Amino acid sequence: MINESKTVAICLATYNGEKYLSQQLDSILQQTYSNWHLYIRDDGSNDGTPNIVKEYVEKYPDKVTNLLGVSGGGDSKKNFETILRWVSENVQPEYYMLSDQDDFWLPNKIEKSLFKIVNIKGPAMAHTDLTVVDNKLNVVAKSFVNFSNLDPYKNDLSHLLIQNNVTGCTMIWNKQLNDMIDYNNMGEKVIMHDWWIALIATSFGRVEFVKEPQILYRQHKKNVVGAKKVRSVTYVMKKLLNISKMKLSLNQTYEQASIFYNLYCSVLSIKNQEILKDFLKLKKVKKIQRLRICFKRKFLKQSFIQILGEIMCI
Repeated sequence: MINESKTVAICLATYNGEKYLSQQLDSILQQTYSNWHLYIRDDGSNDGTPNIVKEYVEKYPDKVTNLLGVSGGGDSKKNFETILRWVSENVQPEYYMLSDQDDFWLPNKIEKSLFKIVNIKGPAMAHTDLTVVDNKLNVVAKSFVNFSNLDPYKNDLSHLLIQNNVTGCTMIWNKQLNDMIDYNNMGEKVIMHDWWIALIATSFGRVEFVKEPQILYRQHKKNVVGAKKVRSVTYVMKKLLNISKMKLSLNQTYEQASIFYNLYCSVLSIKNQEILKDFLKLKKVKKIQRLRICFKRKFLKQSFIQILGEIMCI
């Protein structure tokens, strides 16, 4: 058992999640590591979600806080940013985690995640694999990273600039890293909060991976971001035929990188400054030069099909 002296804040964003929310909350309450506190903010649900939140706050007032009335939100990313900003300004725990409303945490999730970074000095983040399940928690794929053809050990800045392989609901990070995140500057050009935090972690600290899945990652019709079988024929055809979408996705990564460079340039290492400068060159130079830079700097996605699509669009 890990020492329970470290405080962990869990940030849960909800919106019309009544169908699975109670099951997720119960899975958090059953964690083997007990020194945590859950902060929930609902983003204007019109179903029974607010009543479920109220019920758990009343039943577990020492473990659950309702951030009802804290202004912000508007979508999933903005809701998480609102919660993280409030917790950072008002609580300042030693560690931070994110929770989706429809998953199911395995009992050791906090303990095993925390163990991975608790002895690291300086900014650090860890994330875990997930087990992909259907809406009734029947296993679809034992490993999300295998299902999605991701390599979680490719966590250097070059790889993370072009593709995120960190799933937000699996993350834990320490206060040293959190102090480097300006939640007031996560504008529209930041693609997702988990990707942004991963970029900061790899640039200034360490990114660790827990190979054993710690979440049942529920797939259903209302997933904001779901699991996709990258090796499937259907996925391949959709990717290769939708050139405009791939180009849009690449442009979004450039915009995100530009914001990152402008915010952190003065404190980045010379090496990381040069990596970002080369990444931003991709918008300006001719295609053959873009391809040379991508292969030199390893600005490459994580599956053959994705790399092929990248080459077509870059």
